[in-house]
Amino acid sequence: MQLQIDTGLKTYDILDADGNVTGTVRFNPADPGIAARWKSAEPEIQRLAQAAQEADGEEDAALSLMLDADQKIKSLFDYAFGAKVSEAFFGGQSAFGICEDGSLVLEHVLTALTPVLESSMKSGLEAVQQRAKTHTAPYQNTTRGLAPGQTLPD
Repeated sequence: MQLQIDTGLKTYDILDADGNVTGTVRFNPADPGIAARWKSAEPEIQRLAQAAQEADGEEDAALSLMLDADQKIKSLFDYAFGAKVSEAFFGGQSAFGICEDGSLVLEHVLTALTPVLESSMKSGLEAVQQRAKTHTAPYQNTTRGLAPGQTLPD
């Protein structure tokens, strides 16, 4: 016996700069839970990244701070997506790994994710609104569904 349930999950292959698949993640980009968790996680990710980049002082202390920030950032990604996505997004590298263009791996991950999440959340909201409109349309400007003696407001 099986239950087949569409939960809105989408599969995304993570490609490196050469186009090679380095990982795969599955999540529902229109899940409002992701949006809510991302909204709380993103500022903390930005704060940790800023603090790690500004680390001064003894080399061991600065490296320790970066290692701690890297682990927390990956944990925040996993929290926001409700799954272990950090392994696929970062491919075993530090979020502070330097890319050929001089930017951080973290910046590239955020740049790739932002339009997917924004677009999907927008289209998800539009789909929900359209579905609600379809279901409520028969009741608009009619007395259908009103209790006995109830009237439409002026």
